[in-house]
Amino acid sequence: MPQTPHGAPTLAQWRALDAVARHGGFRAAARALGMAQSGLSEHLRALEIRAGEALIVRQHGRCHLTATGARWARQARHALAANLAPPASPAQTLPHAHSLRVGVGPTPTALLLPRVAPDFHARHPGVQLQLRAGLHERLRPALEQGELDLALMAVPENANWPMLHSRVLFRSALTVAGRFDHPWRHARHLAQLTSAEWILMGAPGGPGGTITRFFAEQGLPPPRVAAVCESFTEVGALLAHTDWLALLPREIVRLGLLGSQVRAWRLQEEAFRFANCLVTHHDRPLTGPGRDFAAMCESWARMVAGQE
Repeated sequence: MPQTPHGAPTLAQWRALDAVARHGGFRAAARALGMAQSGLSEHLRALEIRAGEALIVRQHGRCHLTATGARWARQARHALAANLAPPASPAQTLPHAHSLRVGVGPTPTALLLPRVAPDFHARHPGVQLQLRAGLHERLRPALEQGELDLALMAVPENANWPMLHSRVLFRSALTVAGRFDHPWRHARHLAQLTSAEWILMGAPGGPGGTITRFFAEQGLPPPRVAAVCESFTEVGALLAHTDWLALLPREIVRLGLLGSQVRAWRLQEEAFRFANCLVTHHDRPLTGPGRDFAAMCESWARMVAGQE
């Protein structure tokens, strides 16, 4: 971070930046802080003078953090957490800690969780995150039955979930993935892969079974399914040691979460994109920490969407 004149930023300045990062706009941030929008702007202007560059840009009526702004926003959250949280040893804190139960799908795990979880912990050090991984087939009933407070997951198109409320965070692109030295790695059209065998994640109609829809949209016969898996650990192992293929979130493959043996393939046909959503229960409003976690997810999701 650049050196700042006249000491460190004030807590009021940190609060202003944190509020804009969480709420995505000056008006909503000012309302959340209970202050005039002009006062909020003054605090942010002072921070940008200290930074020597813009921290926030406006696009299409929304506010977005620059790369420097994102770094300063993380610093703001740490500064605010340090000011608000009384010091306590782990032995004092953990037995009495509250928890936030979050379901996470694979793409939100890769793109949001590493960004949101550390910031949330800095802001709420006494709240333990209890994470449950899975696709919507597993996370939806857990959310409906009160086993989760919220979930970040891919939601099927036209899903009818009357007990739940979904807010789209970003859309994830899919890619065909296979072993880096696969004999068909140079294929450029899906029709060249009709004799291949495929791995599904979850039920054929769910996010992990989109390969069946992909084939149908291209006027091809149904794919040959060799295995149905529940975790990416299984998928990665099978892709690395067989000639099987899978249609997976591009970022999962790009970030190397399936191992160094697995590569994304570039086909001419574009696969369907899934909506990754923040899902909550209509009858169970989020607590303060839960609302903060949701706001952080929405803030980071705007940056993720801007990079797509």
